[in-house]
Amino acid sequence: MLVGINHLIGAPVMSLQTGQPLARLDSPIINPRNLRIVAFYVSGPKVDFKPAVVFTDDIREFGEIGAIVDSSDNILSPEGMVRLLEVINYNFLLTGLPVSDDHHQKIGKVDSFTVDPVNFMIRQLYVKPTLLQRFLVANVVINRQQIIKIEPKRIIVKAPTVQQKQASPGSEGSHFLDPKLDNPFRKKPTPSPNQARSDDN
Repeated sequence: MLVGINHLIGAPVMSLQTGQPLARLDSPIINPRNLRIVAFYVSGPKVDFKPAVVFTDDIREFGEIGAIVDSSDNILSPEGMVRLLEVINYNFLLTGLPVSDDHHQKIGKVDSFTVDPVNFMIRQLYVKPTLLQRFLVANVVINRQQIIKIEPKRIIVKAPTVQQKQASPGSEGSHFLDPKLDNPFRKKPTPSPNQARSDDN
């Protein structure tokens, strides 16, 4: 079951050892190379240092009571953690990032996203359409498989492929007129003088 990021942010971090809350989840730290949340910033009365993080690999389970970790030892300072600092230094913020397709058409901006709470991979993007497109759709849902490329200032996705069936002449729904039908706007052939005389006779 996928979980919206809004349900993750603000959720309590619970200790399996004591059964007590340790902190709460704040903003996610996302690796743009694979669109995975590698850690969350955390805060709370029992956290006496900043910044503090909890790795998603240390979250045993996420459920109704929050994110369950073994103990307070899982709340760490990112200082000295080379790989985590590398991801942090990307300064990657998914929410608000523009989205366009591979035909250079602007789709909108990321408004929210859903996460797999087992591996914390981002599975779906909820994109708020551009002002012009809001008359047609309220939100655009983009699956992970549609994403082609993630750039620092935009996400590129596959353009939707909709095949339009072209009506053949004479088929139902065709805009071609049957030449046998009487059309007052169609020019009628002018009779030749010989044909006019024969008609008079």
